[in-house]
Amino acid sequence: MALGLPASAASGDFKPIVKYDARAGRMFRIDRVESNGQFESVPTEITQGFAAVFDLANIEVGYVRFHEGGAPEWAMVKIGQPLPAKPNADFRQGFRCNIKLAKNSGGSVREFASAASCVIGAVDGLHTAYLAAPESKAGKLPIVSMTGTAMVKSGSGAKTSTNYAPTLVITGWIDRPADLAVDVRPVASSVAPPVSRPAPAQTPAPNDFDDDIPF
Repeated sequence: MALGLPASAASGDFKPIVKYDARAGRMFRIDRVESNGQFESVPTEITQGFAAVFDLANIEVGYVRFHEGGAPEWAMVKIGQPLPAKPNADFRQGFRCNIKLAKNSGGSVREFASAASCVIGAVDGLHTAYLAAPESKAGKLPIVSMTGTAMVKSGSGAKTSTNYAPTLVITGWIDRPADLAVDVRPVASSVAPPVSRPAPAQTPAPNDFDDDIPF
């Protein structure tokens, strides 16, 4: 089952995040740092050697509106549930997933979300590979590495744009980390029409937990 484009109402809560810049093909950990009584968001690039445990069992899909310098607004459901209604035209299809970074990427639990179509496609293929693996049926979670990027062009002429889709592959499996708790969110009552699903990405055969990627 692909993403099928979580459930919560609009929220102003801040949560530690990981952000993927599709225009540059780079992954960042965003930390809230206090300076002179003021908090600011400080990005730290973690593209090189990025690895994390992805809670794909509880990934959420639906609609999101991102705000520059502010908290995003969500209208989402856990995958497999009917999609909520799109709040308005400013919202875009997207996903939200809790991940636990490998120690070399920061080692903390973060939220990874995006409304970029090239990122949605990459995570869609990742989720398909996750469901197909016997380890997922045994309750294990995948260790996911970013092994590169793929150029994606859209539009034509003066409106041509270039983005970079992350290449995300399952490189191991692990029991759910104790600090990667399952969020309990209310379920949206509205149902949106089904959406198109991109083709699954090709991933290598999963293996056992890789001791070179400690958590």
